[in-house]
Amino acid sequence: MNEVKITPNLVWKYNYAPGFNVAEFLDYQSRELQLNDTEADGGMSTAGHLNPPHEWDCNKDFMTWLMPKIEIALHEWDCNYTDVIYTSSWSNLHNKHAHTLPHEHGATTLVVSAYVQAPIGSGNLEFEQLLRERWIATSRKPKATIHDYWREVSIETNDVLLFPGWLTHKTQASQIDKDRITFTINCNAIDRGRT
Repeated sequence: MNEVKITPNLVWKYNYAPGFNVAEFLDYQSRELQLNDTEADGGMSTAGHLNPPHEWDCNKDFMTWLMPKIEIALHEWDCNYTDVIYTSSWSNLHNKHAHTLPHEHGATTLVVSAYVQAPIGSGNLEFEQLLRERWIATSRKPKATIHDYWREVSIETNDVLLFPGWLTHKTQASQIDKDRITFTINCNAIDRGRT
């Protein structure tokens, strides 16, 4: 028996073993964090600020490590491109009860969501179930099924997720006092040869 794949994979999850420089992110956040429309219950973000984390010296090795993973996703999605452009990046900080509301990233080709610090109990990432309404005629198991509105992805420190910008997602509220720190990058695949 073989599975027959009729839709592309949409989400990839990796773990960046070398880890991130938490001190750099905390210093950056101490200067630039502010309330943001997508953050709730005390969540703060540096979205829209200058000094994007993907350009920091301490993240150069991570950006080199990341590029082949981005290319895997773009190949899976049949993207015709000559260049990958990082259009923006920022960092979110979630203390106890804070979370990110459901949202998308507009016309962004690919989103990178990196978990700089994700202590146990600080909440997971959730994606909208795209085909949930297609299964309405079938009987339902009690919970955690294809009928749910959201699909939970467990998160640990140094996890890195890649997904399309149009995929609706949110984070769960943190249940602990230690901060969850994320680092997000918006990437666009462009074809410079197109007229």
